[in-house]
Amino acid sequence: MDEELKGTVPHYLTFEVTNTGRKKIPAAYMMDGNFALNGTDWEPGEEVRVSGGRPGGGDLPCADTAPRTLAPGDSYDTCVTYALPDGVGVLSLTYNADGFLDEGGAVATWPVEGGLEAASADLAKPGDTVRVRWDAREDGVLELPATLVSVRRGSAADLVGLDLDLNENERRGVPYYVSVSYTNTGPKDLYADQADHVRLLTEGGRQIPGKTPFDLDANIPGCPSDWVARTIPPGDSVTECSIHLVTDADDQPFAVGFAEAGRPGLVAWRAPLH
Repeated sequence: MDEELKGTVPHYLTFEVTNTGRKKIPAAYMMDGNFALNGTDWEPGEEVRVSGGRPGGGDLPCADTAPRTLAPGDSYDTCVTYALPDGVGVLSLTYNADGFLDEGGAVATWPVEGGLEAASADLAKPGDTVRVRWDAREDGVLELPATLVSVRRGSAADLVGLDLDLNENERRGVPYYVSVSYTNTGPKDLYADQADHVRLLTEGGRQIPGKTPFDLDANIPGCPSDWVARTIPPGDSVTECSIHLVTDADDQPFAVGFAEAGRPGLVAWRAPLH
């Protein structure tokens, strides 16, 4: 077993695929490549390929039996193994039609019963101040007191004219504005760019990175940008806002996470949605 899989627990995903089209599907065995089994820490599990010395996999608890191609009207059942860290539950299964969960594509989601309740157990409450690790580059890693201020639903009309580099799916999505405040506990001025590490966490298990309006004149209701290109003196605080596009109409924001420097996983708050 690979070293990085030690301390993880295997989870077995069994699913059925049916070709409802009129043409043969080539490379049907690659269908599982767009699945993600998401843990209650909002991190996708590691897909595990089992091989070696077990022809047909008949004695395995989860055997990949997908065919190479799939004719019209045909179906197949198969199983894929995912490794999640010990103590982490399953939040959801997602399938991304574009193959990339972080690029705002079309997503299908299957929630897992009890997943959101388990994920809630480790979340800070809205308004709680927690310390997040931030890499201040030449000044090293600082622990900044951070507080989730608000999560607000916006409108696509708010973003007209802004250079946010949105793809087609994101332009049709719903923007949510996440505001987090930070206090500079270091001995020097702090450059205000922590928003790049904020993630909007959805009920479906997605981590949606933010987009920042690097325009000093941008006037977005509920998402001020007056912190852009500023430095914060020692002891002072700043509130930064980032824009997160939810592209799945059936998905909803649930929490806000901060990706820390030098540590896996996220520090997260339950989202106070407005």
